[in-house]
Amino acid sequence: MEDVVLHYRSGSAEGLQTLFETSEKLLEPFPCRPPPVFTCWFTAAAADRLPIRPVKPAPVITSSDASISKPLLGNQSESRTADGISEEQTSPVRRSWSVFRQTEVLLQSSQSMSRRFLHMVSLHKLHLRQRAKWVIREKNWETRDIEQVWRTLIRSVRSSGLPSFNANIQRQRAEIWVFCDVLNGEQVGRHLKEQLQLKGRISLTVRHLGNIFSL
Repeated sequence: MEDVVLHYRSGSAEGLQTLFETSEKLLEPFPCRPPPVFTCWFTAAAADRLPIRPVKPAPVITSSDASISKPLLGNQSESRTADGISEEQTSPVRRSWSVFRQTEVLLQSSQSMSRRFLHMVSLHKLHLRQRAKWVIREKNWETRDIEQVWRTLIRSVRSSGLPSFNANIQRQRAEIWVFCDVLNGEQVGRHLKEQLQLKGRISLTVRHLGNIFSL
């Protein structure tokens, strides 16, 4: 027992003193002893070492183990580089690389958007600096190969002045994803259809909303 709390009504000092005396008499049968002193359960000499250790040591992965993998694209082992991003010759998983511009130039404002695009932005309450994604699928390039479209896109990104623009190739899905701000979404979409000579309609998607616009 450490503390005893007394609740009483305010009154004379004599009544308070009587309350104290009565409380002391009631507490006399209870032993009053100090709490025991804490003692460490391991010795001071072992303080610099972990008292509990795992039974087995951590696994060691050597470089030879990490290099054992088979490429998924047959004999395609050439290294691809896009704005300083290079692809390894062999990798244990399929990798998808991005290409982006280092400089950003704002070319479009909300006044240059179409009414249909502005209505979509207002309908979904999108922020103009929110990121959106154009999805280019296999049906959009028809007889061409995804690698040809990707190389064309790389050249287009390097030469164009599109702001906040980066692309990502998803070989397993046979898709190319192009990310941009909502502010420049319509401009980027028209640029893609013109420069890549895409067929059909491409879709603009936003996270948690899915497909919200198409060209």
